[in-house]
Amino acid sequence: MKKKYIIKYSFEFVVIVAGISVSFWLNEISIGNQNEKERIKVLNSLNMEVDEIQSYCDERVNRWNKDRRILMMFLESSGQNFNVDSISKITTSKSSIEFNLIYYRVFEPPMNRYLSIINAGTLKYVKSDTKNISNILTNPKKISAVFHFGEFARIYQSFLQMEKCINSNSIGSNAVFNFCLSHKVKLIYSATSASLGNKGKDKNLSPYAFTKSKNLELLENLKKWFNFNYEVIYFYNVYGPMQISKGNM
Repeated sequence: MKKKYIIKYSFEFVVIVAGISVSFWLNEISIGNQNEKERIKVLNSLNMEVDEIQSYCDERVNRWNKDRRILMMFLESSGQNFNVDSISKITTSKSSIEFNLIYYRVFEPPMNRYLSIINAGTLKYVKSDTKNISNILTNPKKISAVFHFGEFARIYQSFLQMEKCINSNSIGSNAVFNFCLSHKVKLIYSATSASLGNKGKDKNLSPYAFTKSKNLELLENLKKWFNFNYEVIYFYNVYGPMQISKGNM
């Protein structure tokens, strides 16, 4: 009789524990699915805003180019022999010309979604150093990929600030590589065209190019040694009216 009750209560205990475990497991799946839906919603929202910002920027550039052409006509004519027909080819709006001469056009890209996501806490800025990545990203299981674009990024300045360049591109990036490797997180790395010239010989022309090329060599070896999961993106400098022309960097 005693044995019968032991078996009965043991069975009930196992059923209860199994039920609780399954309940927790289903709850975790539900939370995970909900988080994934929210993540997709946020990304879609940001993507829509990126398209809107691009359209806005294209419109501003087009408008500024027209403004610049109108101003150049006034400046080059020096008030004499002004060709009205030339302006009419750009615009026939009197108010547009008056606005161009008196006011300036603002640049306010639509960033409402972006700012609302930041304010809601869904997107978070952290001011720190890449070498401290392990102290900042304390829950790597929730991270599917790391986009590492935070390096020292100027050739000329790398001669003047070589220590800063090495700390960022070598020490900081090595910490990011180790973090991704240790936690099996995919890395998206920003490489440089500065190390590609002359069949790769340009990699020794500056501290910047040297550190970036060594990072690529390390990534290639990590792939061979540990099957490290990474992708490389090459960025090129902008040349033209919108290029960086002020400041030390």
